[in-house]
Amino acid sequence: MVIRMVLSKFLTQLHQSIERAKEYIGLRETQAKPTRLSRIGLGLTGLFSVVAGLWLVAFGPSIVAMLVLAIGLAGFGLFNLTFSFRKNLTLSRANQLSLVGNLVLFIWLYVVASRLLYVSYSTDTVVGTYMGILRVLQLQSPYGFSIKPLLDRFGFSPSFYTPGVDGSFDFHLAYPSLSFLSIVPFYLLGLHDVRDTVFIFHIMSILTIFALAPARLKSISVLPFTLFSIVIAGSWTDSIWAFFLVLTAVLWIRHPKASWVSLGLAVAVKQIAIVIAPFLLLRLWKETPYHGLRSLTRSVGLMLSAFFLPNLPFIIYSPGSWWADVMAPFLPNAPAQVPGGIGLSGFLLDLGIALPSSFFLVLMGGVSGILFYLYAKHYRGLNSIVFAFPILIFFFYYRSFPNYMAYWLFPLVLELCRLGGPNLRLAFTTRLPSIAWRPPTGTFLRILRQRLTPSVMVVMTLTVIFAGVSGAYINQASNPRTAIQINGVMDPDSIGSATVINVTVTNLLATPVLPIFFVKYSFLTYFWASNSTSPLNRGSASSYVITAPDALSAVPRGDQFHIVIYDKLTGQLLGESTSWKSDIPALSLENPMLKWWVLDPSVGTRVPFNWKLSFSNVDPVWSGIGPLGGVNGTSGVQMILNYTSSLGGVERLALSQRVLLNATSLSIHFNQSLTTNIATNLIFAASIADGTHTLYYIFSDRANQQTVTPYSTNTTVIIPTQRSQWKTITLSPQSIWNAQGWATPPQVTFTVFLESNSAGVFYASLDNISPV
Repeated sequence: MVIRMVLSKFLTQLHQSIERAKEYIGLRETQAKPTRLSRIGLGLTGLFSVVAGLWLVAFGPSIVAMLVLAIGLAGFGLFNLTFSFRKNLTLSRANQLSLVGNLVLFIWLYVVASRLLYVSYSTDTVVGTYMGILRVLQLQSPYGFSIKPLLDRFGFSPSFYTPGVDGSFDFHLAYPSLSFLSIVPFYLLGLHDVRDTVFIFHIMSILTIFALAPARLKSISVLPFTLFSIVIAGSWTDSIWAFFLVLTAVLWIRHPKASWVSLGLAVAVKQIAIVIAPFLLLRLWKETPYHGLRSLTRSVGLMLSAFFLPNLPFIIYSPGSWWADVMAPFLPNAPAQVPGGIGLSGFLLDLGIALPSSFFLVLMGGVSGILFYLYAKHYRGLNSIVFAFPILIFFFYYRSFPNYMAYWLFPLVLELCRLGGPNLRLAFTTRLPSIAWRPPTGTFLRILRQRLTPSVMVVMTLTVIFAGVSGAYINQASNPRTAIQINGVMDPDSIGSATVINVTVTNLLATPVLPIFFVKYSFLTYFWASNSTSPLNRGSASSYVITAPDALSAVPRGDQFHIVIYDKLTGQLLGESTSWKSDIPALSLENPMLKWWVLDPSVGTRVPFNWKLSFSNVDPVWSGIGPLGGVNGTSGVQMILNYTSSLGGVERLALSQRVLLNATSLSIHFNQSLTTNIATNLIFAASIADGTHTLYYIFSDRANQQTVTPYSTNTTVIIPTQRSQWKTITLSPQSIWNAQGWATPPQVTFTVFLESNSAGVFYASLDNISPV
């Protein structure tokens, strides 16, 4: 009897849960007709899937399983696209297809991006999170430790570091403990790639938004997040705190206490989530006018408790380190980091206007105050876009990076779906004079205040911003600290980007300065090393040769750039140069000495800049490339092929670059330690291919003279060489190419490769591939 009752209660609860899930997903609207937005949402889902699938078929690797999945995705997308035009489509079916289509697309994009485009970590944030996980599993606090060893392990170069205005780099974990504690359970379950767990949080946010959106908006509610799968694969970890912000919005009405706990957990993941707290406190005050102060105090207490609870063990374990890494960097007296991003600071730097970080902090505070006033004045009209305010606030932050703004879309979209759009007409329009049958009551000032205050506040905001920027610029122009003159740019190692800049700096201050140089040519500002560490006395001028620390910070040919200078002694901004073009000459082959190396996220290792490393049937743990002479080698590459495959097949390592056909007349200086065996495909060789024809050059220690063997679509040239000796060989492929009657292509792929179909460890080294 008891078992029957328990079973009956369980089945009842299960049935209720299924019905609730159907309601969330929109399965109950079996007869309702889809709205125009529902059809648009389903059609766009299908269109995005078709584009993604066709893109991989056209440009992706020729892997059979991947091509099958791409064609399947494109086919499913085409089905959804055509289904969105059917007359008998129901709202329930549109929502179902949209949900399944978006989940398939999001998962497919993440898998392709994380396993093909970004196979390794590419931000110091995710590396810091990974270090936090490892330290916790060792029962240690990660605060106070440097992430530099892990950055080196993952092949990061200085362009990936976070620079300060004094020329130093921040190698500490700068986020609260929940940023890594939230990932630890998944790590213990076997998800050792941090990005996989971040993607799970992303999917949970998507499902929550879709479930709580009205049925007529479900199919379009998750479309703004289509590309987030790619940036997660690119090592953005912000989906974790965004998920807690979504919970904050979800729990606000029915469970307000839990909502404040969720907000505290979001801050315990990333400190920038605190920006929304004043606006939510104002919302709470408006919604509970009779218990305002008491509710505010309790809510703040819940938020702070949720923040400190996961951090408490680390505060107890190492209070000084926790404070220095988590709290101190956000205090007003903390050393500033280099400005940049896609906000106002980045735009001004592109215009040649460099302003101190303190200016943007004051401006950010002013904008926050104006938004707070507008929200208080027009609460009902602006309530649904309260989560949009941080986007505008961070636009004025001096480090306005895309992830600081993009992830506020998650709670914003949810609230727009549930509460409707803002009443901007009520909040921001000015009523034009018209004939009134009844004259308005009240004094003239009262009427003016009621009708014009919103517009006046907007105009005042724009005026304050313009006045602040122009005033700061005029002050900077009228009282310059330095005079900066760019004398020229150089590319001494022929990598296709400017790696050396000659600049003259004149100190116009009454005190000595020690210039620290940064170069901005994208939305990021990169540190460049100087040839002098001596202070520049007042009134003195000196020429400096500054050098890019790696190829990613070098200025690409044809790009405009600015030089920003800070004083290492005081940390103050000294000035910014006018715009200059990287007018280095065009090259037929880039990075010929294989000297400049960068992390290639698509293969997860460092490779020569502007060269593409590719594997075929190779275990990258045992085979790969490295700088000639070890980690500190100055030029050249060593290729190591360790044939250990139990499945058989040819293993291959290749370095390639796209060039013109007339640029393939090259001189190659190399050393191969293998005995050529064409029968077992044990060869070190070069090739020139246009996609239809291929010209092979096989370097053989068994050949006595050069031979040419032509075929219809490829030709093989065997060139004699010696084993374990450095040798220079000149290739002249254009004459052989023309002799075969092949058409001259716009570009060809030049490749050097090492391959084998027999067991052993094989080496080949190169230190120069120069045009002749």
